[in-house]
Amino acid sequence: MAKQSCLIVLSASPLGVSAPSFLQCYKLTQSAFNIEIATPEAAAPVFIDKDDQSSRWLNDIGAKNLLEPRSLSEVQGGQYSCVVVPHSPGASEDLASCKVLGKILTHCLAERKPVCAIGLGVCALLSAVKGEPPQWAFRDIALTGSSLAEVTTASYFSSLPLIPGDAILDRAGIFSTGAPASIHIVVNAGVVTGQNPQSTLSAVQNMILLANQRQSKGK
Repeated sequence: MAKQSCLIVLSASPLGVSAPSFLQCYKLTQSAFNIEIATPEAAAPVFIDKDDQSSRWLNDIGAKNLLEPRSLSEVQGGQYSCVVVPHSPGASEDLASCKVLGKILTHCLAERKPVCAIGLGVCALLSAVKGEPPQWAFRDIALTGSSLAEVTTASYFSSLPLIPGDAILDRAGIFSTGAPASIHIVVNAGVVTGQNPQSTLSAVQNMILLANQRQSKGK
């Protein structure tokens, strides 16, 4: 079978993208897919929570020019088999209201292509609306994401424009969380969400499984 393509969507907000969550997404998906990275206006992402290991990986990937993002405005949902958004505090600032991303995600839902979002990256799903009058595209899909207990202890809490649980429930969505810092994922209707960076591995593995199942059915 031909190798599938995966789009990794990153925030370009100064609030940043979790380096460990991104690298887990990257390393897991690169073995299964051709990868492309995209941000709003092709702006360089800001990586946070870096340790020695993640810094080395980012330097290595950057040296190979593999971190140069495309602009989301140049991306068509039909080009990819799945979409991943790692834990990103910045997603609450730019991706949550990105209309171009919303169209990509709406396409994925319509075509039953797997979508995976982790932690505050789940805020990116807020961009997708459909119908007339417009309704949130994910309102009938069970989701998880960063819990209030987790975000209130974060250094960037006061800068967050929204909290996933509140924003999802405000849109009549379905939201639940596990214990703080626990591995907790929800898989529903081809959408995989993880509560926090600790859930990245399990969430992405489940997304890869869904993408392979979809490919095996010839869709």
